[in-house]
Amino acid sequence: MTRIIRDVLRMENREPVAVDFHLPPLGKSPLPVIVFVHGFKGFKDWGHWPLVAEHLSRAGFAVVRFNFSHNGTSPENQVEFVRPDLFGKNTFSKELDDVSLVIDSLSWHVGHDSVFDPSRLGLLGHSRGGGIALLAAAQDKRVKAVATWAGVSDFEPRVNPPETEKWKREGVRFVENTRTGQQLPVNYSFREDFYANRNRLDIKRSVAGMEVPMLVVHGTADRTVPFREAEQLHSWNMFSRFVAVEEGDHTFGGRHPWESRELPALTVKALQPTIAFFRENL
Repeated sequence: MTRIIRDVLRMENREPVAVDFHLPPLGKSPLPVIVFVHGFKGFKDWGHWPLVAEHLSRAGFAVVRFNFSHNGTSPENQVEFVRPDLFGKNTFSKELDDVSLVIDSLSWHVGHDSVFDPSRLGLLGHSRGGGIALLAAAQDKRVKAVATWAGVSDFEPRVNPPETEKWKREGVRFVENTRTGQQLPVNYSFREDFYANRNRLDIKRSVAGMEVPMLVVHGTADRTVPFREAEQLHSWNMFSRFVAVEEGDHTFGGRHPWESRELPALTVKALQPTIAFFRENL
């Protein structure tokens, strides 16, 4: 059985980051670590993500799931958007900083739990989290391999919606959480942050210069992030690997809540090559 350690990372002048560590039974040597990066309007406990982490842990990895500090949840309520004020203040830069904080925490925990080997670190990102994971892998030498599930290839279109002028004029726009009907604010500072940090947030540039192994997994029936974005990611790096999941949707058959103890068949098709990839490269 895997163990789950729940923690909240707190730093001065920063919002807290809720983290779950999935640990296999203790062995004789420290194990490689996979950090899972959730997407837009997502959270670490969404749907079948905890079950995916459990399967990865059973496969021999220590797995870390975390909530972005500004994803709208709180340490007290990690599955609902109870902090729309934080959601509105989120930026891509904040998310990149959160990934660095989580990676830092691995070293902090090594002294207490020798199952971690931070020198064998991989990132697995879903959707927008896939883009963040790619940027982090390109910029942080501690990352040794990166995989995306339904990952985005470009942030710029996401900060230029049709109502951009209205957004600038009013300072905020709203996006719907289709699961609950909640209208979540996105401040115009989100767009300003992208252009202020354009080079740091350029996924194409990062992927083209990627020096670590890279895996792109995408469903052919994804209506949220078009399949062509996966093809772009793959084409930008001659060393990347590409897995097309036939008929796979954006969440590979998953939904929230996920009450089964079995993974969707489409998720298994995404997970198997992902496990093989990390076993080879971590």
